Amino acid sequence: MAKYGEGDRRWIVEERPDGANVHNWHWSEKDCLPWAKKRLAELLQNLTVPIGASDGKDEKIASPSSSISICTTDLDSVSGEAYVNIRKGKIIPGYELSISLSWKGEVTDGDGDGKPVEQVKGKVLIPYLADENANEDPEIRVSVGDENPLGKKARETFLSIGKSMILERIREFVSEMQQGGPVREEIEAKKVLKSVDKSSTKINMSSN
Repeated sequence: MAKYGEGDRRWIVEERPDGANVHNWHWSEKDCLPWAKKRLAELLQNLTVPIGASDGKDEKIASPSSSISICTTDLDSVSGEAYVNIRKGKIIPGYELSISLSWKGEVTDGDGDGKPVEQVKGKVLIPYLADENANEDPEIRVSVGDENPLGKKARETFLSIGKSMILERIREFVSEMQQGGPVREEIEAKKVLKSVDKSSTKINMSSN
């Protein structure tokens, strides 16, 4: 598959005001990287990983009245390429992305003012998310900045619970790309317009 911007220019026809490519019959390309960054941020940021309260067995981490929370924070980077090719109305998505996401884990003392008494931070790296592996879950690497008791527990919890949450949202992103990403609504609108045009033609022929 040709990468974005590398298609044969003889077959690429830009959208024109006169409607020459109104139904995407000719080859058209759409850069989806800005949309991909925005959509992945919406899907991956501020996810809370359920962990529950401390049972008091690990006093190195928290007291029985303390609670532990883990959540993703910022989408640090999305690098690579993402695009959609359309030929004869057929959607052909292409993407090769590397994604970096931050997360944090913290202990809040239930007997205090609710402020965190201990905190760790970590990273989630998805090194390779690509259309060629659309039917497979990508590799996910989870790291923590401080390997103290809270850091180890938070990382283990993220791997056992948070990883599946990340994969669920990555699958949602992949599904949206397969449906056209940012041009999905435009494609659907053109299909409706084409259907209306056919109906009008049949009516006119019947009238004649």
